[in-house]
Amino acid sequence: MNKILYISLTGMTEPLGRSQVLEYLIDLSKKGNDFYLISFEREKDLKDIEEVKKIIEENNIKWEYFIYKKNKFKQLKEIYKVVKHIKKLNKKENFQIFHTRSFLPTLIGFLSKRKNIKIIFDIRGFWIDEKLDSGRMKSTFLYKILKKIDDYLYKNADHVVTLTHKAKDILSENLKIHNEKITVIPTCANKEIFQKIDNFEKEKIRKEFNFTNDDILLIHTGTVSGWYDFDKELKLIKYLINKNENIKFIILNKNEHDFINKKLQEYKIDKSKVILKSVPFEKVSQFLNISDYSIFFIKPSYSKQASAPTKFAENVACHLPSITNKGVGDMEYYLTQYKVGKLIDLENINYEEYEEILKFIEKPDINENDFEKLFNEHFDKKMAVKKYDNIYKRLINE
Repeated sequence: MNKILYISLTGMTEPLGRSQVLEYLIDLSKKGNDFYLISFEREKDLKDIEEVKKIIEENNIKWEYFIYKKNKFKQLKEIYKVVKHIKKLNKKENFQIFHTRSFLPTLIGFLSKRKNIKIIFDIRGFWIDEKLDSGRMKSTFLYKILKKIDDYLYKNADHVVTLTHKAKDILSENLKIHNEKITVIPTCANKEIFQKIDNFEKEKIRKEFNFTNDDILLIHTGTVSGWYDFDKELKLIKYLINKNENIKFIILNKNEHDFINKKLQEYKIDKSKVILKSVPFEKVSQFLNISDYSIFFIKPSYSKQASAPTKFAENVACHLPSITNKGVGDMEYYLTQYKVGKLIDLENINYEEYEEILKFIEKPDINENDFEKLFNEHFDKKMAVKKYDNIYKRLINE
C-alpha cells in the first residue's frame, strides 16, 4: 500500500475540489494507494462539509482541513501550523510521497518533508506570475524572491505535473528540467457524471425548466470574477440577445449572485432572458446537456499558458460546443485540431467578430465525432488516474 499525503489549497467543499481532487483520489485509492488528505476550506463553503465528509469516509480516505486565510500574516501563521502538524503526522503515518497541488502546498511539503519522501509538484498554473499578471502583486522585489523559491521547488521536486504542453515546454526551456520529469495531465472530466444524454431526455429536462425547443441556450458555469472577463461576455450576450430573440443566457454560480445582478443591470440586459441559478455539482451536467453553447472568456496572459479550464473538458464530455478565446493554455490547439467550438481573439474582439459568433450560433461548424475523439485522447479521467498511478509507482520504486 503506497502511503501518500495529498495537500490541496483548493477546498473539497468547492466544485473544483470535488471534480479535480476528490474524484481522482477516490479512483486512485482503489489502486493500492492509501491517502491522507489535507485541504484548505473557505468558510463560506463549510455549509457543505458534512456531505463531503460522508463521501470521503465512504472511500476510506483520511481527511483533515484547515481554514483558508486571505490575510497574508494569518496565512503565514497557518502555514507554520500546518508544517508542524505534518511533521508530527508523518512520524505516525510514514508517508512515501507528498502530492502537493500548487505553489503553497508544495512549499509546505518541502518545509515538512523528511529525506526519503518524494514530492510531486502538481502545478495548477504559474502561480507567482498569475499574482503579477492580475495586479495582486505590486512589488517586483517580492516577485523576484518568490520566483527564486518557485524555481527551487520546480528543480528539486521529484516529479512535476502540468496542465498544458505549453507549460511543459516553458519549464523545459527556462529551467532545463528533463522532459521525463514532467507529465502533462489536463483537467479531465468524469464520464460517469459528465456525459451526453439522448434527445428525448434532453427535451424532458428542458420542459422541466420551462425552456422550449426554439430557445437557444448559452451557458456560463462557475465563477465570473478573477481571471474571467465577464464584462466582455455580457457585451457579447447583449448583442446576441438583441439580434436573436430565441437566445437565453444561463449562469450557474454559487456565491456571486449580487455581483452578477449588478452587472446585468449595468449592461441593461433583459432579465427575462437570463437564468441565474445555484445547483449542486451532480446537476451541472444536466444543464450542460440542455444548453446549446458554453461561453467563457479568460483574460489571456503569460501565466495563463499553464492553465486548462475544467469546464472545457466537461463541455467536451457532454458534446457541448464552447465559445472561448485564444491565449489560454492549449485551447488554441484543441479548437483548431477538433471542431468542437468557436475560438476568438479576446484582445481584438469587435462587432465583426460578434457577427461571426452569431453566424456560428445559428449555423454551427461542428463535427460530432470530434467530441469523443478529443475526450478520449486528452480528457478521460481514467487516463489521468492511470498517469498519476504510474508516477506514484515509479517514484516509490526508484
